Amino acid sequence: MTYRKQFNSDKSAIVNLPLAPETTTKSIAKKTVPPQKISYSIVHAIRGRIRFRIPLLARDSEYANKLKLAIESDPRVTNVRANPEAASIVINYQVNVISDNQMREHLVSLIQTAQDVVVPKQVTAKSIILTIFDAVINLIDSTRNINQARNAIVHQRFRTDIWERILSTSRTIIKRLKSATIFMLPNKRRQLHGNPKMNSQPLQLQPAREADVV
Repeated sequence: MTYRKQFNSDKSAIVNLPLAPETTTKSIAKKTVPPQKISYSIVHAIRGRIRFRIPLLARDSEYANKLKLAIESDPRVTNVRANPEAASIVINYQVNVISDNQMREHLVSLIQTAQDVVVPKQVTAKSIILTIFDAVINLIDSTRNINQARNAIVHQRFRTDIWERILSTSRTIIKRLKSATIFMLPNKRRQLHGNPKMNSQPLQLQPAREADVV
């Protein structure tokens, strides 16, 4: 009896032990660094038209492209003119649809979030044709694997039958056609390689007029 009471008392003591304080590692890990705010200034604003000066436009062509795309996607915007060299962008918008203050707040929000815009990749005829070639080659490889597995089950060994020869020859022909297509079809990236300005600015931004540059 004495032993049982002592065991129960020890058990209760263990249960009632205070929990160790949680380490602050998790709380530190959960803390995220707030995104850096994009500096800007409003150079000129009238009803239906506003011009921003954003220093990042002159340093980051990718950001300039994303911001222009984000603003152009708004149906209330009628025209966008960006001048990365002057770090400015001019936006014209419909005056009867949204107030100037609301449009200004909306554009400021786009300036801050433009870095998160995902630019869709351009689909060309060349990329589509190459994808088809790759799909055909994968289909041939899968068919060859099935045929080889069937031969191994039926003949208990690897056997080069007529289907294996046909599939192997077809694969070689498809790969040669794919290689020929790479050289025959135009490659826009290769054409743009010799022009550093076009490489740094994938989208052709319209320069602002001299009257807009301060």
